[in-house]
Amino acid sequence: MLRLCTVEEVRRAEEEAVRRGASYGELMARAGQQIALAIERLAASQGGTATGRRVLFLVGPGKNGGDGLVAAAHLAANGWECSIWTWRRPGIGEVPVDEDGLRRCRFVDTSDLDAILGRVDVIVDAIFGIGGRPPLPDEIAAVFEAACRERRRRGAELVAVDVPSGIDSDTGDSDERAFRADLTVMIGLPKIGAYRAPALRFTGMIELVDIGLPRPEVPEGSIGLIQEEDVREWLPRREADAHKWSVGAVLIVGGAPGYYGAPRLSAAAALRAGAGLVTLAVPRSLVPAIAAALTEVTFVPAPDGDVGAGHRWAELVREVLPRYRVLLVGPGLGQDKPAEELVRALLGIGRQRRGALGFTPETTSRVSDSSSTRFTGYAVIDADGLNWLAKLSPWHEELQDARLILTPHPGELARLLHVEVEDVLRDPWHAAVEAARRFRQHVVVKTGHAALATPEGTVLVAPQAHAGLATAGTGDVLAGIIAGLAAQGLPPFAAGAAGLYIANRAAMAAIGQRGTLSLAASDIIEALPAVLRALYDPRWSPERFVSRDW
Repeated sequence: MLRLCTVEEVRRAEEEAVRRGASYGELMARAGQQIALAIERLAASQGGTATGRRVLFLVGPGKNGGDGLVAAAHLAANGWECSIWTWRRPGIGEVPVDEDGLRRCRFVDTSDLDAILGRVDVIVDAIFGIGGRPPLPDEIAAVFEAACRERRRRGAELVAVDVPSGIDSDTGDSDERAFRADLTVMIGLPKIGAYRAPALRFTGMIELVDIGLPRPEVPEGSIGLIQEEDVREWLPRREADAHKWSVGAVLIVGGAPGYYGAPRLSAAAALRAGAGLVTLAVPRSLVPAIAAALTEVTFVPAPDGDVGAGHRWAELVREVLPRYRVLLVGPGLGQDKPAEELVRALLGIGRQRRGALGFTPETTSRVSDSSSTRFTGYAVIDADGLNWLAKLSPWHEELQDARLILTPHPGELARLLHVEVEDVLRDPWHAAVEAARRFRQHVVVKTGHAALATPEGTVLVAPQAHAGLATAGTGDVLAGIIAGLAAQGLPPFAAGAAGLYIANRAAMAAIGQRGTLSLAASDIIEALPAVLRALYDPRWSPERFVSRDW
């Protein structure tokens, strides 16, 4: 995990790096080189090459501008056609720039700026960096608007150095005219404000590059960024003699007329996340449609009907529950009376109980009157499962012995906390922490940079936020991934955080294939195998086995 840092913490880290032997010039040289490399990777991902590529750097007066000058010189030395427009910068200053590369750059006047903007392939914002605050000077805002026009008109790529100019790197406050980047090359350490709304609307994809700054500790109760190295460590290793039950089984309870897609998406995601077996306990009328689309799952067909159907549904689930390591409740469950009956009876809340019901190998005790037992197992609760909990207070007191991962979007989280949605959206991470502490369970809030909050107050944040996720079913996919990881033995902290990271990475891969507007939730599931192979089997390349005679 990598701590999300304030501006003061970043500057302290820079000072510490200097105390350890680096100079500020060396740090700037590393930053500029990493920015140039990121821009070249961006061009390569679009099918371009260095030769003939055109870039414009918008350079401000401080260190951020210095980073931009170093990057421009690197690109010019590598064959790029580089133009530089400076704002309130009387000269180069003490910048460790490649002199030969800089001589190949063209410095342009404001009078030439519109013409240059209309022909370059990449526009780089190196105006303010972490020292900037909204509002923007009108002159800079006008240049940024011209850059956005070229983005819309020709598809020019917009790149921000460290953070987009016009945002507050601590609070996330933003000028609505801030530089709207496709890619932010964040230098050294992640800046907390860039991951908050509304600033996250301007960062685009965030690529964090290392320049040798010491990494601050992430104590309990702080906010950290989930890293690939964390997920690699959390993923369990499978032995060659593993079987589906030892790997872990998931039982998904959900579905209602008109909502059979949600449990299907969750089941497919749990399977792709590595669960050994996935069973769907859905109304009988939904089984044919789901079975036709997803042949690998098994079913516990539940009764269709009105009052009383929920109780019978819960009894069927409870009969098989001890065989499953994790329960997922809620996808497509609906708001009809049988769903309320189901949640009450399955979790054993809202009336007198005796005994307890779990389903791990250590907690398989049964009682004669199973409808009166309290749930004590491991469960992911999503969607309408959460909505019903919100109506059954004080549910958290009754389920204090269970291990739960709650996965609400802002509306569901507001209902759980009995506050307005605007209160949640004002600071979703804080609201998630409040819920995690109040309920003594782990909470995943699904908005912006989605995050996991622990009962101890720690927040773990997903690396990217993207508008492509604003489509039906992505929450069902995330819940299925988390349940699939939990079934493999990951505790709530690791299952929630790893699920966020894996789903986030798969979503970005799917957007790369499908685009923002065309993304569907099933595209994320299709991207999961490649993401998990890279994390779990980095050397298991299909190309190695194509020509083998087995």
